Amino acid sequence: MANSMKSNNAAIAAMRQMLQERIIAEPALAIKLANPKKSLESAINYLCHEIQKSGMCVVDEQTVLSILLHFYDEDSIEDGGTPINCNIVVSKPELSDEDKAEIKEQAMEQYKEEQLREIRRQSAPKAQPKPTATAPKAGAEINVQPNLFDF
Repeated sequence: MANSMKSNNAAIAAMRQMLQERIIAEPALAIKLANPKKSLESAINYLCHEIQKSGMCVVDEQTVLSILLHFYDEDSIEDGGTPINCNIVVSKPELSDEDKAEIKEQAMEQYKEEQLREIRRQSAPKAQPKPTATAPKAGAEINVQPNLFDF
């Protein structure tokens, strides 16, 4: 189970968080979760076996929590045997309208800043190359006649 668990760290953290939140709401559950015969890894293995038996590919958060709690509630339940090599994916929650508006505002501010930087970059004076004195080509006549208009 350890090999397949590495790729599912986000899912494991989400399940641990769900159980911790449930303990806060129902403190007596902490005793069941502290059972030395049970572990989170074995609970997740049981969860994977149960989902595989059901034939489902996607389950909601409430179903996951129900299966995990059932595993901890019943002393006679084993983890299901050999670990299943599976990937567990945690979906991101839907954003509220408030969150969407905030993200849109941040994106607009970032866009404005980028546009201002681009305008400033384009309007900045271009670096002019320094004029260099050129020597007359070999064999060319040198104008030695003074000119009134040369300063």
